[in-house]
Amino acid sequence: MHLHCVEKILKMRKLTTLFLFLFCSLLGSSLLAGDIFLDLEVSQQIVTASWKATFEAQSYTLYYAPWPEMEPIGSINLGLLNEFSTTLPYGSAYYVAVGAVDEAGNFHLSNIEYFRLKKILKPDPGISWQWQLNGHLKTDVPVDLFDIDLFETSAETIAYLKSSGRKVICYFNAGAYEPWRPDAYSFPEEVLGNPLEDWPDERWLDIRRLDILAPIMKKRLDLAVNKGCDGVEPDNIDGYLNETGFPLTREDQIRYNLWLAREAHKRGLSIGLKNNPELACFFEPYFDWALSEECFYYQECENFLCFITNNKAVLEVEYELEPEEFCPEAIKLGFSALKKNWDLDSFYESCKNYR
Repeated sequence: MHLHCVEKILKMRKLTTLFLFLFCSLLGSSLLAGDIFLDLEVSQQIVTASWKATFEAQSYTLYYAPWPEMEPIGSINLGLLNEFSTTLPYGSAYYVAVGAVDEAGNFHLSNIEYFRLKKILKPDPGISWQWQLNGHLKTDVPVDLFDIDLFETSAETIAYLKSSGRKVICYFNAGAYEPWRPDAYSFPEEVLGNPLEDWPDERWLDIRRLDILAPIMKKRLDLAVNKGCDGVEPDNIDGYLNETGFPLTREDQIRYNLWLAREAHKRGLSIGLKNNPELACFFEPYFDWALSEECFYYQECENFLCFITNNKAVLEVEYELEPEEFCPEAIKLGFSALKKNWDLDSFYESCKNYR
C-alpha cells in the first residue's frame, strides 16, 4: 500500500475506510478525492446515480461493491455520462462510487454511498399501533405497529416484536440535540441553537449545516438498519416554524426533510412525516406515513388527509382531549388515533375501542 494513498484516505472521512483501501490497492497512489459529488436516488427498484465534477473529466467509471462485504469491486465505463439508472431486484445492496481521470492523468474518486433495496413499509390507513418512548417497553400490546426509541431499544427486542408479526418504527431526534444520547459528543456548539420551549434540555439544530449533521444522521439511520427497524420517525423536522436561534427558512426545512427521506429510502427504511401540517401535502409524495400530534386539538387534521387519499396511514395522538372528543371523527377520517400521556409511556387508549 502506498503511503501517499493512505494519507489521502485518512483525510477523506468517507463512509467506509476499508472500501477506500480496496480502491487504493486497485488503483495505485494517484487517487484524489473531493472533486466529484455523487448523489443517489432510490424509487422502488430503480436506482439512479448522478454526479458532478469540478474538473474536466476524460471519462467516468461507476464502481460498485456488495454491501456489507465490500468485495469484489465491479465497474461500468460510462464515458462522459453524468447519470446512470438501473432496475435491480429487491434484496440488492451495494456501495457505489464514481471515478474519473482528469487531463493530467490523475484519478479522482467521489464520495462513497450505499443503498439496499427492500419493499418500503407503507402502513395502511387505520393500522393499530402503540407509541412508547419512555418506561419499560410493554411488548404484549395487541397492535400491528410499534413506534419505539432507536437508542433505548435493543436489537433483540426489535427482533422479538418482528417475530410476532409486528412492524417496528424507530424514533430519533433529527432536528434537536439531546445531551443524553450516546452520540451527543458529535454535535459541535456551532450547530446548537435555542432550547426547545417545553423541553429545556434539548436544543434546536442548525439544519442548514448538512456538512456537520449529515454524517451524524447517516449513522443514526445505519443504526436503525443494523437493529432491524422497518422505518424511522425523525422528530422536530419543523424547526423553521420555531424560535431556533437560527434564521431557518421554509426552503431550508424542505431541503433537510427531503434529504432525510432520500437517505432513509436508500437504506430500505420507511420514514414518516412528523407534524408540520403546513407542508404535509407537499411532503406526502416523499414520505410513507404521517404522525400528527394534537391535530384535533388544533383543528388541523384536514392537512393530513392527502396521506389517507394515497393509502398511507396517519398516526395521530391527543394528549389533552378525551377519546370521546376526537375518536368518532378520527375513525371517520381513517386516522389511527390514540390518547397518550405527555411522557409517552406505556399508557394508551385506542380509538378502535370507540367504533
